[in-house]
Amino acid sequence: MFQMIACDLAVLTIAMIFYAWRDGYIARSRRQAVLNDRVAYMLWMAAQRIH
Repeated sequence: MFQMIACDLAVLTIAMIFYAWRDGYIARSRRQAVLNDRVAYMLWMAAQRIH
């Protein structure tokens, strides 16, 4: 019985670590995408003013 509980707790711990890491990764990825969009827009507007 104790082995099943220990195994379940280990699986739960690993899942929690993975989901916490994934949430952080997705947040950083979204921030980087927004930054890339803003820089691309800024460069596009600057190029339009030159012409």
